[in-house]
Amino acid sequence: MMFDEDEAAPSPADRPGRVAESRPPRRIPPPAYRAVVAGWPDDWRERWGRRANELEEAGLAWRDAESQAFVEVWATVRKAPVVSDPGQN
Repeated sequence: MMFDEDEAAPSPADRPGRVAESRPPRRIPPPAYRAVVAGWPDDWRERWGRRANELEEAGLAWRDAESQAFVEVWATVRKAPVVSDPGQN
């Protein structure tokens, strides 16, 4: 169907029986590793944040950068020796 120069093609909202929909923005839950990071000591979280920033500046998407930084920092802190608190005995 062709339209004259002064006649515009109907938009989807102009079609009978169609109502223009406005959908709410999609809510994506935060990544699961963030709950783990929230419980880390400040120095571990800072190390994670700095590494995530480095990876993002190198070109990774922010979610990929954060998850990669989590894996790297978690591997490092897991290998660290456990310091026992002498006051717990």
